[in-house]
Amino acid sequence: MTMCYPSTTDWGCAYTPEQIAEMRSSPEKLASMEWAEMLAWGTIASLAAYRIGVCPTVVRPCAAQCAGTGTWIEAPVGGSAAIGLPVMTIGSTFVPYLSGGSWYNACGCHSRNDCSCGALSEVMLPGPVGDIESVTIDGVVLDRAAYRVDGGNMLVRLDGDEWPICQDMSAAGDAAGGFQVSYYRGAAPNMLTQRAAGILASELFKACTGAKCRLPSKVTNVSRAGVTYEIEPGLWPNGMTGIREVDAVIHLYNPNGLRQPPRVLIPELRDKPRRKTWGF
Repeated sequence: MTMCYPSTTDWGCAYTPEQIAEMRSSPEKLASMEWAEMLAWGTIASLAAYRIGVCPTVVRPCAAQCAGTGTWIEAPVGGSAAIGLPVMTIGSTFVPYLSGGSWYNACGCHSRNDCSCGALSEVMLPGPVGDIESVTIDGVVLDRAAYRVDGGNMLVRLDGDEWPICQDMSAAGDAAGGFQVSYYRGAAPNMLTQRAAGILASELFKACTGAKCRLPSKVTNVSRAGVTYEIEPGLWPNGMTGIREVDAVIHLYNPNGLRQPPRVLIPELRDKPRRKTWGF
């Protein structure tokens, strides 16, 4: 299985365009370059706690709605002023509604109508959303002007139509009856990450071909008489590569040296998007 990674790795800090073209013309060197690019992107993303998106995520989303109908459900709550209980009437902020066989006493979707004079059609994506590659409905790619992203994970419809409430999950996401979103979860590839990946890839390529490189050797102290070696533990000590240009980008995206991305649980995101993990 081949790892997905951007095809825009920038090798310009290590080689001239002519040298890069010559290297890619050789099948052996090209294979080593592709291996180095794959490992470089994976390493940078890992050390940045996956705040850098390496490969687009494709999901089949569910629209934000109340009780599965796409409309608000409001009902009065009875009470008795004689015993000091409040009375909530239709139109109040918090009202009970039935969803999935359970009763909830809340505003329902929370995000729908929030801060807005009218209803917004939106879907919630597992964030953060760095960039949207495409939105496809019934096999047609939507114009980028037809949507925007709010709050890092809410895909909002802007062209006057609404997102599909349901879809044919037996059909392909980009076929008739399907609805899918392809996006980068984390920062999309940009000039900083492309150049950092190119610098690290070039050093990995040199190490692979036996040339002198800037990768740390791990040997921190050598005593020739006593034959004593001190090896720095770990593949990437302190979450850094030892190459200052690459580490500067890693620190920019992960200044606190996190080992894994933080998790944010969204209570209102009860219906998670569907993502294909295997098969056609």
